[in-house]
Amino acid sequence: MKHHPTRHSAAERHVLSTVPRSVARQPVVLDPAGDPYARVAVEAYAEACAHEQPWLAEALQRQYQLGGGTPSSAAALWRAFHEAQRLAREGQSYDEAAWTHVALHLCGVLGAMNL
Repeated sequence: MKHHPTRHSAAERHVLSTVPRSVARQPVVLDPAGDPYARVAVEAYAEACAHEQPWLAEALQRQYQLGGGTPSSAAALWRAFHEAQRLAREGQSYDEAAWTHVALHLCGVLGAMNL
């Protein structure tokens, strides 16, 4: 695996320069029990690395008690929603407000399910 240096815009460099080094070096811990986005993020990462690094996908599934080798319905729903929205944007009758309305309700339903 090659390392490619990350290039940041001037605005990104400014934001990064304002973050204290001690904060920037702290590990990030995902908490699926307290963060509604954490489970979806971990599932997406496990799914993405499963082919090339199955050991890592399995470790993530065990650590975060994911359901087997398949993503949860929440992760699948969000991916389907965003793909549908992307396709709709290509059409002539795309309505951002309508898509935002649906996204908010979907978020509420998934949050209520406590995924």
